[in-house]
Amino acid sequence: MLPLTHIRGRSLHDSFVIVDEAQSLERGVLLTVLSRIGQGSRVVLTHDIAQRDNLRVGRHDGVVAVVESLKGHPLFAHITLTRSERSQIAALVTELLEEPINFTN
Repeated sequence: MLPLTHIRGRSLHDSFVIVDEAQSLERGVLLTVLSRIGQGSRVVLTHDIAQRDNLRVGRHDGVVAVVESLKGHPLFAHITLTRSERSQIAALVTELLEEPINFTN
């Protein structure tokens, strides 16, 4: 495990890199990480845009930029998971709280 602040100046060869909770990372931060990936390495970005807590990201969303820029390239793949893997209660809360609340009857 390596904090993102310690990745500059490194090349990550023959590594499996997981960038967890990437939804709050800006494009420049993800560029820093992805440009360190060396020969024989794989990288996985996990993210949930519903959990974005960095309000500065907005239009500079790094994951969206990566997906849009690299989609269709033979070295890139993207999948979208559609259900919660935590628990039934976590799935229920997420489902209910992500929908807008209608206060008019």
